[in-house]
Amino acid sequence: MKAKPECLPCIINQVLNGMEKIKVPESKREEVVLKVINYLSSIKELRESPAYYASFPQRILKESLHLEDPFYEQKKLANRVALEIYPKVRGEVFSSKDPLERALELSAYANLIDFAVRKVSLEEIRRPEVKKGVWEYQEFKRDLKESKSVLILGDNAGEIVFDKVLVEVLRSLNKEVIYAVKGKPILNDATYEDAKEVSLTEVCKVIDNGSDMVGTLLRDCSKEFKEFYYGVDLVISKGQGNYETVEGRKRLYALLIAKCKVIAQDLNINKGEVALKKIF
Repeated sequence: MKAKPECLPCIINQVLNGMEKIKVPESKREEVVLKVINYLSSIKELRESPAYYASFPQRILKESLHLEDPFYEQKKLANRVALEIYPKVRGEVFSSKDPLERALELSAYANLIDFAVRKVSLEEIRRPEVKKGVWEYQEFKRDLKESKSVLILGDNAGEIVFDKVLVEVLRSLNKEVIYAVKGKPILNDATYEDAKEVSLTEVCKVIDNGSDMVGTLLRDCSKEFKEFYYGVDLVISKGQGNYETVEGRKRLYALLIAKCKVIAQDLNINKGEVALKKIF
């Protein structure tokens, strides 16, 4: 999807929120923001996705701070908190009337663990209140029944613990599951290190996409990743960045919570509602 004018101030706020989280000094914040504004002002026409334009300010932040992974500690905290409630979440899912649907609901809700976009309360994570928007579960079940392999495009650290439960449910249905993470650190997106930390690597094959762009920009991804992307039977795309950037293929589903007006309007749902939507 193409970016809209209201995406540009959001990109600036994303940088500001991130710097607040990692306690960047005011003088350095000013330097970074001015560089970001300079970059955004160089855009002549909004031809790309919001995620595409959001990637370069994050590179500016990394270069300005001389840090490869500025949100390392925040990702560790998100993983730790999510792991604390993992046994509860897993138990709730596997004891529910429909473990697959409940796993999808909680995986979508967990997409709110994104401190670069909004402030996240730990209570929100511990006591999820799922509000459904568009929810194409019956069609998803039909497509899944005809699929042997599933690729999940991961999003944030912490969130991947909830995705781990979804993986376990899919495995219990005899599906081969591949989980994709970022090739290099960007924002609080999960990397292979995060997947290993939460033992996701013990329940499925984990690959990285070879990219440090926000979302999944295929032209920036590795050949190996693209072979999986087009080779599996079904793809679950987690989060807004992936929704904005994924390209057409059969049986491609978005699974997310709408955190901004632009995405909510595109999906025809309200902010704060979760979505399971067939894209192609």
